Amino acid sequence: MTNVDFGSVDLVSGSGLTTTATLNYTCTNSNSARAFARVCFSVGDGIEGAGNFNPRVMKDGAGNSLQFQIYQPPGFSTVLGSEYNTITPTPYVLSLDLAKGAASSGSVSMQGRLVGSLTAVPPGSYQGRFTVNHTAVTINESAAAAPTNCTGNSAAIFPFTVKATVIGSCVVSANPLDFGSVDGLPGAPNVDKPTTVTATCSKPTPYTVALTPSNNNTAGAGAMLPTMAGNTDTVAYRLYSDSSRTAPWGGQVGTNTLQRTGDGTAQVLTVYGRVLGAAVNVTPDAYGDTVTVTVRY
Repeated sequence: MTNVDFGSVDLVSGSGLTTTATLNYTCTNSNSARAFARVCFSVGDGIEGAGNFNPRVMKDGAGNSLQFQIYQPPGFSTVLGSEYNTITPTPYVLSLDLAKGAASSGSVSMQGRLVGSLTAVPPGSYQGRFTVNHTAVTINESAAAAPTNCTGNSAAIFPFTVKATVIGSCVVSANPLDFGSVDGLPGAPNVDKPTTVTATCSKPTPYTVALTPSNNNTAGAGAMLPTMAGNTDTVAYRLYSDSSRTAPWGGQVGTNTLQRTGDGTAQVLTVYGRVLGAAVNVTPDAYGDTVTVTVRY
């Protein structure tokens, strides 16, 4: 059995959650006559699993758990289980009809899948070892007819390792900041509107969120541009991280960015916007700007 290797896994975006492994076998009839055989390949809970069969469990060096399961073909419906437990009593079964001295070889593609509450799993290197008494091959043979059960002598083991490297990651999305209709006369009151940025980062990943208007101002000070041809007016706006609009939200890490620590869930961050009414003396038009949201982790 080859290792069930998930490689680098991004649990937040959901990439790398499945993989394959190959079970290779060669069976030879050493009897003096034709033989029918039922060969059963059983997989238990693993060293790190400690009684967990469905789902099975990998561990990292700190004892954190990553849940997974191994399935036999076709699809992800039948667990590669064991005749020795009642939780997943489904070993891979091979039925053979071999003449005297004949052999049969083949390979089977098994499928691994990470399962459970994945986004809360910390980054790290995880493994699950299936050695010694965690795998078994049993053979039930008959000279008269094909056996119908797995009960037989334990003939071999096929040790393998399940492993995955969970990487720290974040995904981010943002909603528009719409100020609506703004009074175009000079000296009008400020117009305040909020919007939200949502960041989902793996646990426990520290991250910062920076906001940069299209003019590349790092202090959260932007200018909305007109859409009408020939109009050169702009509408100034500011971005803040607090509802009282005293803390600018910009792009200077450690100065005016927002710091958080990921917990695997979608964390909603409120952006407080303001159009500076005192500076508005512009041509009636639709004005807009693009703000870049940057998450560093």
